[in-house]
Amino acid sequence: MEILSVGEKIKRARIYKRLTLKDICDDKISVSKMSCIENGKINPDDEILEFIAKKLNIDFGYLKYGVKDQFQNNLDKLDEVEENKKDEYLRYNVYYAEQYEYYDVAFQFMHLLFNLYLDTNNLTAIQGVTSEYYDISRKIKNRNNKFKYYLDIGKYLFMSGEYEQAINYYSRIRNELKDNNNSDKELTNIMIGSYYYEAKCYALCNKHDKAYQLGEKLTEFIHLINDDEKIGYIYNLMMFLSIEDNTDKFNFFKDKAYKYININDELKSKYEYNCGLKMVENDKIEDARECISKAFKLFPVGLNYKYTPYMINFVNCILRSDDLHKFKDICDDILDYSIEMDNNMLIEKCYYLKSKIFNVLKDFDSYEMYMNLALDLLIKIGDKEALYDRYMEMGNMYFKFDNVKESLKYFNLAIKLDEKI
Repeated sequence: MEILSVGEKIKRARIYKRLTLKDICDDKISVSKMSCIENGKINPDDEILEFIAKKLNIDFGYLKYGVKDQFQNNLDKLDEVEENKKDEYLRYNVYYAEQYEYYDVAFQFMHLLFNLYLDTNNLTAIQGVTSEYYDISRKIKNRNNKFKYYLDIGKYLFMSGEYEQAINYYSRIRNELKDNNNSDKELTNIMIGSYYYEAKCYALCNKHDKAYQLGEKLTEFIHLINDDEKIGYIYNLMMFLSIEDNTDKFNFFKDKAYKYININDELKSKYEYNCGLKMVENDKIEDARECISKAFKLFPVGLNYKYTPYMINFVNCILRSDDLHKFKDICDDILDYSIEMDNNMLIEKCYYLKSKIFNVLKDFDSYEMYMNLALDLLIKIGDKEALYDRYMEMGNMYFKFDNVKESLKYFNLAIKLDEKI
């Protein structure tokens, strides 16, 4: 897979055959010009390449096969590369494309590498290439690629739970492409993607009016989409955004989404999840539990991280209920699922929800235990503001228990943390 320029191929073959520049020049070409060819300062025409190929006894086609041709060939062969070797393969091509200053080519490989990490939820690897990706994006000329970059960074921020930051990237695409006449299919797909993800971000920030507004606009583009899977995801999103609206809207999008659920298990799972949320809204707790249980079983193994924001949203929805005790069994189901998936973000939320349920049930020992279990995880995975709020809540809990020592301990931790925020 080694990538060599025409000049590098000539130089390597010449040295291998122990020939000097003068040996291969004859009267056909000057030594200085041959030196420039080897150093990449001059691009030789076919006549000179044929002459050199005969002198070095190498294939003319191999010699003529330039660096860009090699990169294109490597792109074409990506699907043939084993999954566990794609990371190294793409990194190699990014490196050499940058060395040759083919930044649009480097971008193509980096875009694929970045999405490989997104698809495998490898946030650590993403963090390791974000600076390089940014540098490459500043050097490219292709306008479409700049929008792809915004979309990729938005997806990374979405996956990291940084919804407000992700919105900045998606809205930038949407605003810059608002006058797009849909003649460029690639740009149209990028624009549709930005609406879809921005709407999801607003929904998960509990800004449902803005999310629904974007979602309605998104449905206007469905006739431009030739991919049934993408249409299925859009209708599932609209189901989700319609849960708090009247039942007619929800049922309209539910019927639309149902037509596409057999495309894959992820769509089926999201469909069941949305139905479960609606059941909670309608106070049909056992029906909601059944739908969520189906969603757990359907969601593809290895992709549970995609489900995390929605399950956290589901738990938050329950936390807003005035009758928390009714959700004890559902909470146990979600906790079992999150432990099985080793998903600390969801485990923390479930511990916190269980603590609230036990508080309502006046089982204060269990309330205290689950508050502490949730805190232990939040210290590892939470941000400073969330941790500050939890310390304050712990302080208030122990104050109600007349445990002054523990109460002061957590209030002091909150004060110290507040100074760092």
